[in-house]
Order: sequence, then structure tokens, then C-alpha cells
Amino acid sequence: MERRVRILVTLGLIAALMGLMFINVEPEVDLSVDELMESPEEYDGESLRIYGKISSLDAGNYSLILMGENHTIEIDYSGASLPSMAAENKTVSIRGEFHSNSNGWMMHAYEIKTGCPSKYEAEA
Repeated sequence: MERRVRILVTLGLIAALMGLMFINVEPEVDLSVDELMESPEEYDGESLRIYGKISSLDAGNYSLILMGENHTIEIDYSGASLPSMAAENKTVSIRGEFHSNSNGWMMHAYEIKTGCPSKYEAEA
């Protein structure tokens, strides 16, 4: 009888821990530069992931400009490491915190990934 009780208690604890993991996970917002800049106020102060092409890269100031079809956004990547494959006209995915500043809208990146553009586009 004792063994059954221990097994049931262990299974109950595992189920409770798994339930807590699902409760604490917030879905991550994944947007293109154009989708983000259509209504930037909606995402002010939020942590999200955006994708686009690098239009200019300033390694000395740890900043880059990410562009979509119609909009651009300034990225401060001083809190992230820039992948070796990151260069102008390359598609990247950037995770960070989005907010406004005196010059407009900006994102402070904490993760930058390069990859195939089709990875970041929704399937048709």
C-alpha cells in the first residue's frame, strides 16, 4: 500500500509541475517590421520577435536598421551578439524589447538569428 501512495504522490507532483510550466509560458509575438510598424503603440514596452532585412549596420555603435517592404526600425544590439552571417541585405530574426524614444521607435535586442527568409514568412 505504501508503494502505491508514493507512486501516486510522485505522479501528482509531476502533473502539478507540468501544469505550472504551461501557465507561466507567455506566447511570443512574431511580427514582420511592417506588421509591427502599422500599430507600434500596441506593442510599446513588450518583448517580441521581429524579422526583416538589415539595411544598414553600424558595428561601432552596436546598431542596425531593419527594414520591411514599407517601414524600418532602429535596433540597438548592444545586449546581444551579432552572428557572423549578419550583414546588409541579410534576413534576420531579432528578439528584444520594443519601445519609443526621442527619435521614434526602437528595439533593444537580446537575441539575433540569421537564416533562410522562408523560415520567417508565413505559409501561403
